[in-house]
Amino acid sequence: MAVTRISGLASGMDIDAMVKKLMQAESQPLNKLNQNKQLMEWKREGYRETSVKLVTFAQNKINDTFSKLTSLNAQKASVSGNTSAVTVKASTSAVGNMEIEVTQLAKAASTKSSSVPTKGGSENDWGKVLLSDISGSGVASSGTLNVQINGVDIAIDGATETLDSFVKKINANTKAGVTAIYDSATGNMSISSKTTGVDSNSITLNGDVFTAFKLNSQLSGGVDAKVKINGLEVTKASNSFNINGVDITLNTLSNGETTRVAVTKDIDKIVETVQSFVDSYNELMSFLNGKVNEERYSKYTPLTSDQKSDMSDDEVKLWEDKAKSGMLKRDSILEGTISQMRTALVQTVKLDSPITLENGAKTTSEINMTHIGITTGTYETKGKLILDTDKLRAALEENPDIVSSYLGNNYSSSYLNNDYNSSDGVFSRLRKISNKTLDSLANTAGTSRVSTELTASFNVSSSMGESLRLLDIRISDFTARLNMKETNYFKKFTAMETAINKYNNTSSSLSSFM
Repeated sequence: MAVTRISGLASGMDIDAMVKKLMQAESQPLNKLNQNKQLMEWKREGYRETSVKLVTFAQNKINDTFSKLTSLNAQKASVSGNTSAVTVKASTSAVGNMEIEVTQLAKAASTKSSSVPTKGGSENDWGKVLLSDISGSGVASSGTLNVQINGVDIAIDGATETLDSFVKKINANTKAGVTAIYDSATGNMSISSKTTGVDSNSITLNGDVFTAFKLNSQLSGGVDAKVKINGLEVTKASNSFNINGVDITLNTLSNGETTRVAVTKDIDKIVETVQSFVDSYNELMSFLNGKVNEERYSKYTPLTSDQKSDMSDDEVKLWEDKAKSGMLKRDSILEGTISQMRTALVQTVKLDSPITLENGAKTTSEINMTHIGITTGTYETKGKLILDTDKLRAALEENPDIVSSYLGNNYSSSYLNNDYNSSDGVFSRLRKISNKTLDSLANTAGTSRVSTELTASFNVSSSMGESLRLLDIRISDFTARLNMKETNYFKKFTAMETAINKYNNTSSSLSSFM
């Protein structure tokens, strides 16, 4: 039953203000519940930010960039001698040196108009001439027909098909395998195979329209490339091919001058990869250390709605920045991650096959980060890495596989078990540690194990999700009880005002009678 709220006209009291003050005292436990909820939500947001950082580091950086063979095992091919005849690019599997002599370039088969075709009408721009106006085309001014290129049908609309639209249809058809062009001034046409080599001579044209443009019914002139590689005569259908992991493109004839190709490790690329890894790792460690060491201002509790209403927007922001600070201070999940990552980098990596170090004077099957020029800073830097690029270059010059052995060992193997072993390289170790932390964050806060979005939704079945659900129930129940108390206060004051009114009316009547 609704209670009619009356003003304190009879008693002279500000009843609304009195009830408000009474309810403020009664609401303190509710404010505490709401503050606890807000703190938990802020902490959960901190966990989500951490999760995003770890996914970005483990997936986008390590898995998608640093661990790739093109980064860890980068090769380069240097060209000398006749540098214009051949262009080369080394893949990660490239090996050996080559001497190349180009004796014949591959060509595509083609056919072109042997004479100017004959057209009717007054249109000068051949691109706008209807095929039906070309003598001997076999195209009627209405209806459709098909012609074939390499056995593929090309449809012609007799009422609207111009030379320009016909050529565009040919070029748009990926199955036909040819490229067509025309001269808008003469109407001469050329059709060439998209592939090179003698096999391109087998492409045929079937239809009167091709005869009308004075084209042969079969393409011709296609030849294979011929090249000598280390004295071996090689025939290829294309001017671009791969030999021993080296992508080779033939540009011109060698004219008796050979091209020498030397395949070596791309040290600059590998150094760049290691430096990028060090920078990304340091960025992650800086973030994690910042979170676990962030100052906690316990006096700055979350603001209530009444408190916010008495403050400006800037004041609210400044207050909440302080209140949010240190949500993950000394957090066990983050501190454990920092410790595990630092340990993983300091530990040696055991190799299946020994490698030589110190200019061949030492053979070892265990390597550590100092072998590739990585060290840790002082205690104050909290685990950040420092890379000596000169030492790294020297190590790569001596042993080109040392970086891939230390960082990438075992990375491609299964990692269903997130506990790394002594044979795992640094990338494998860090990925497994990150995955374990992401699992912990997901179970605790309901964060995503794969998302890099700071707005990704939380899984409510997590432990924090369940705690927040229970808090919401308590808040709802307490709010209902407060509403009942407020109603009761107003009932009592209403009864008091009614009684005073009756007394005043009685007193007034007696005074009038006397």
